[in-house]
Amino acid sequence: MPNINEISKKQDRELVELFIGGSQEAFGELYARFRKPLMYSCKKYMKNETESEDIVHDVFLRLWETRHSLNPERSFAGYVQILVHNSIMYKFRQSDIHSRFIQHALMSAGNLTNETEDAVIGNDHVKLLDELIESLPPRQKEIFRLNHIEELTYKEISELLQMPIDNVRKNASLALKKIKKQVTEHTDINFQTVILIFILLKVIF
Repeated sequence: MPNINEISKKQDRELVELFIGGSQEAFGELYARFRKPLMYSCKKYMKNETESEDIVHDVFLRLWETRHSLNPERSFAGYVQILVHNSIMYKFRQSDIHSRFIQHALMSAGNLTNETEDAVIGNDHVKLLDELIESLPPRQKEIFRLNHIEELTYKEISELLQMPIDNVRKNASLALKKIKKQVTEHTDINFQTVILIFILLKVIF
């Protein structure tokens, strides 16, 4: 295993190859090498250093979990920029979904005394759906987010992940089936609420 000095001298492609093999040193060097430019990109949108740090951290965590699917021939810099951009768009979309959910809940409320309760319920159910997505296997989770939340087509996901489009389609289908099954098993929540969340995410039962 290369030492720290050797690691720091390697090109991105070499680091990615070591990273795929499970090298924590290569992973650390890639993080150190790309953290600042990715943070800069994030802060242009998020206007918040803590949120920007969280996004970059989460992207690298996903990279570690899915490292075996990386293509060392592909530009790592370009790939992580895409992942960060998608994460930012997901944050914005998630915030928009929550806002629209609360608006719908308040408009549907019979009287003003139920407004606070409706808002809490809406927030809880958006969190529940996010938790269900997080419970998916790493590859299915990534494809589900790209397809249903970031609204990429199967073809775009195939190109992004360097994966055959049939594999993308299969993983997307499996992920959706698991999400639907888990949601319907939550008998303690209002089914109309579940339907609303899925409509907002453009997922149809």
